[in-house]
Amino acid sequence: MENTKLNILPVPTFSSIGVNYVLRDVSEYETESITVREGGSNEAVRFFEDGQVPFHRTDVTVSAGGRLKLVQVFTAKQPTASALNVTLGDRAAFELVQLYIGGSDTVSEIKTALSGTGAEFRAEIGCALSGRDNLDINLIADHTGLRTTSEIHIGAVLRGQASKTFKGTIDFKKGASGAKGNEREDALLLDSRVRNRTVPVILCEEEDVEGNHGATVGRLDGGQVFYLASRGLPEERIYELAARAKLSRAIGRVSDREAVRRIYSALGWGDEDE
Repeated sequence: MENTKLNILPVPTFSSIGVNYVLRDVSEYETESITVREGGSNEAVRFFEDGQVPFHRTDVTVSAGGRLKLVQVFTAKQPTASALNVTLGDRAAFELVQLYIGGSDTVSEIKTALSGTGAEFRAEIGCALSGRDNLDINLIADHTGLRTTSEIHIGAVLRGQASKTFKGTIDFKKGASGAKGNEREDALLLDSRVRNRTVPVILCEEEDVEGNHGATVGRLDGGQVFYLASRGLPEERIYELAARAKLSRAIGRVSDREAVRRIYSALGWGDEDE
């Protein structure tokens, strides 16, 4: 078995922190290409489940004025690695929706090159991890075009001894005048043994840009739990409602009803209309 460095942080930090990269065997993989022509529009849904090839690479190109929404749902219990490489032309728009539901060991990298003037990138990511699940996400938004924008949000729920690392980099390259990038993480920790690591990075080679990042990580407020329990809600239901709230943004961006049904089934939530 030969290991390869994946999810390499663009600007390495102290090696003792353990977030610079991960080592995985990627000798077996499959690739897919998605192309949206000039002025075109497309929406694609992909599920990564047990029994499939464990390493996936997707190359996306959205030409000038094109629009693409890509939904990726990870439910495999086997070790999985995913690489998504995106190139956006002038006024191109790319929306990425990702759901990570369990997974014994998942590595995911998202690299988006906002090359064209006015290119837009939006990412809505939801994570539901429990047991000994381990997830490492490395998202890089490279702003090189004029007046490009990126909006990144991740909502996570961690139970048991689950571990998640989210590395989010907004990189304003020279020439990306007028670019804007925002990144936000909301993580709910439902057990004391979970491990959540957030590594926000903003790099800047251009003066006329705007970059922001923030994170809210913690447990449910005891006062809120007491208040809701005093109104008749069982404690288990309170935590379930809080977990749903963290994932609702990402799930709400999925318009395919069959995909939503499969997501709810994987989460064990029953009918989405309940």
